[in-house]
Amino acid sequence: MYNYLKIMNLTSLKVSIRNARKNGVISFAKIFGLSISFAVILFAVSYVYYETSFDKSITDANCIYRCLVQGNYNNEALDYAVTSAAQGPSTVANIPEVSESLRIFNQGEADISVDKKNYLKGKLFYSDANFFKFWNIHLTSNIDEPLAANNYVVISESLAKKMFGSVNGALDKNITFRSNECTITGVFSDLPKNFHLKIDFLQSIEKEIKGNLSWGNQSYYTYIKTVSPNINIDDLNFKISKNVYTHFDQGVDAETAQTFDDLRYDENNYCFYTVEPLSDIHFSKHKFDSATTANKTYVYGAIILALLVLLISSINFINLSIANLSTRYKEVGIRKTIGALRAHIVSQFLNETLVFFIVSLVVAIGVFIAFGNSLSQHLGFDISLTTINFIKIIAVCSAFLLLFLLSINVIPIWMTSHNETLNLIKGKSNKRKQQWGSNTFVLIQFMLSVVIILSSVIMTKQINYIVTKDKGYTSENVMSINLWRLSEQRRESFMKQLENYPTIQSVSSSMRAIGYDIGMNGAYFENRNDESNYFHPSILPVDANFAKTFGMEMKEGRFFNTSLETDKNAAIINEAAAAEYKKEGSLIGKRLIADGDFEIIGIVKNFNFRSLHHAVEPLVITYSKNQGNVYLGISMENSAEVIATVQKLWNEFNINQEFDYKFIDDILAYKYAKDQQAKKLLMLLSLISIVIACVGLYAVSFFTIIRKTKEIGVRKVNGATISEIMKMLNINFVKWVLLSFIIATPIAYYTMHKWLENFAYKTTLSWWIFALAGVLAMGIALLTVSWQSWRAATRNPVEALRYE
Repeated sequence: MYNYLKIMNLTSLKVSIRNARKNGVISFAKIFGLSISFAVILFAVSYVYYETSFDKSITDANCIYRCLVQGNYNNEALDYAVTSAAQGPSTVANIPEVSESLRIFNQGEADISVDKKNYLKGKLFYSDANFFKFWNIHLTSNIDEPLAANNYVVISESLAKKMFGSVNGALDKNITFRSNECTITGVFSDLPKNFHLKIDFLQSIEKEIKGNLSWGNQSYYTYIKTVSPNINIDDLNFKISKNVYTHFDQGVDAETAQTFDDLRYDENNYCFYTVEPLSDIHFSKHKFDSATTANKTYVYGAIILALLVLLISSINFINLSIANLSTRYKEVGIRKTIGALRAHIVSQFLNETLVFFIVSLVVAIGVFIAFGNSLSQHLGFDISLTTINFIKIIAVCSAFLLLFLLSINVIPIWMTSHNETLNLIKGKSNKRKQQWGSNTFVLIQFMLSVVIILSSVIMTKQINYIVTKDKGYTSENVMSINLWRLSEQRRESFMKQLENYPTIQSVSSSMRAIGYDIGMNGAYFENRNDESNYFHPSILPVDANFAKTFGMEMKEGRFFNTSLETDKNAAIINEAAAAEYKKEGSLIGKRLIADGDFEIIGIVKNFNFRSLHHAVEPLVITYSKNQGNVYLGISMENSAEVIATVQKLWNEFNINQEFDYKFIDDILAYKYAKDQQAKKLLMLLSLISIVIACVGLYAVSFFTIIRKTKEIGVRKVNGATISEIMKMLNINFVKWVLLSFIIATPIAYYTMHKWLENFAYKTTLSWWIFALAGVLAMGIALLTVSWQSWRAATRNPVEALRYE
């Protein structure tokens, strides 16, 4: 029996290979469609696996939470990833469920040099001393408290090895760090690549707090660790909110509060202090967040789009199988005549499917290994996987794809094995069912393809819109350089020399870098004791030339004037900040309290200092000259000359870092990197889906023309022209493609409408987009079918009748 089954399986394999070779074009089309879709699935699953793995490798990850500020104030949604300096220690002291807290403060990009030689730049954060214990990060240090002093710095292991060759070689070295002499007191193991923060340097948070545990200044990332993972988050949120209100009087009786409703000012004004699990941070979307985040829409979209491509290729596989089976009815009929059971027929076709699956999977794995990294770099995705995780993904995907492929092949196998033996021998079948089935598959294929095409066009239109939309200031002609390495006096000298060059139209500086999140502070109009005057602005210290360099327009009042000594204590607000003032009258001359006491001298027209995903938010501009972020207003026609001029001056000042510059437009473009990723991905999948759909349509037209060979010959004998024959063959496909467009349009409209809600400023869903997609789908379908139709229509009718 064993030998018999072995012979049968070997025979079945030989038959499968022979049939595949006999129908080479169809076999190639099957393998092509499956291989591409399998490779897309592997890429999508690898990407999703990486994105969903963030922070899960941290010890006690299920006990760690990040503190947030959430609520509503004067119809403005509050959702901040930052809290006050006092909240962390107070939470540990007053809430038994919390065992530990950690505060981190983002200081942006910094560079480091040794012996006047510049080394790498990196991300600098201030932190509490328990940073390494909290995250269970290994630290190498020669002292007990490596963050005890303000001139201590702890660096990452990768930087230590690049600069000093080893971890121990970096310890106790003196370095220049942001123009200050510091000592490397520790080296920490590199944070996991899928950790939500990118940190290269650490210094003590006391450099920022200076012992002042303020409740009002919300600028710090606060993490807490609970005593156990099974914590009631709603209960914890209430206790944290109550604790904050108990210590920070905001007009609410916190002592007697029993529920969140007791902590509301009123129905429309409330502010709660909440937490989010560590594993949720990567997919969060809060204001003033420095975490590496991803949009869940793109992660889910990657899987959905990959499944759509798989579905298109599967439908294509069914159509090709049906087209192939129409030439094998006699073979099946003869097999049944000599005693083959239905199970034998089914087994034969499943074996053939298995052969195609194995070949396609091998090709897909080869494509993934060969092009996966290049494709991920082009799309901007990260698919960093260990060998073990890669093998797991291959195994899981293979099992799923095999089950899926065998399941969908039930359709053509059932259609063949249920035919009567006599009909099979005569080459007959239920043509009406086959035609209806093939047409239905064409409908689904092109419906999915049109959805993807429409999504690609709309996404491209939106990305182009936000890139070209007026931001309220000039960005395309502004160059940015970093002069934090120079002392304030040398920065002033450097900037004055820049002003002497005729190719440079203006020079200005700011404390915070334009194009990045500025941060948020609490502020009051006129009086601290009046809560109705409280609002949350970003604060941007700049010099007097800032408005000129960026082409900003004043709505009321004026900008800073260097000849007026009083402007050192002046402030300018934007229209969004002015709208927070609830009283009547002009704000010019009014008092503003925000990290200082200022007089409002002007209101600048709104400009988008954040990305266009967000509406313009309140901004306070204060005066501060000779800061390290320097901006040059130039003409792009003279950009090469300006760059050469600045580099020459850079060398004359002997600045101990590599000359580096950026254009503000390039910085802003980074804000839309995820959207650009999605656009590239959709365009790629559009091309793949169209190619696979065309192969499927080719198969259906091939199958249809085989069935109508005799009819075509008779019509030609009776005088039908080539155009009439082509019209007869094409009209049926045009009908189904048109129907697929009608069904796909509302689906694409709804999907893209939901996606556009991610933007505060959005393009319109114009009618021409849908018309373009319809014309494109129709044109591709006609070109695909017309080739087969033309060949059939120009064939000698005698040959057609003799063939039949």
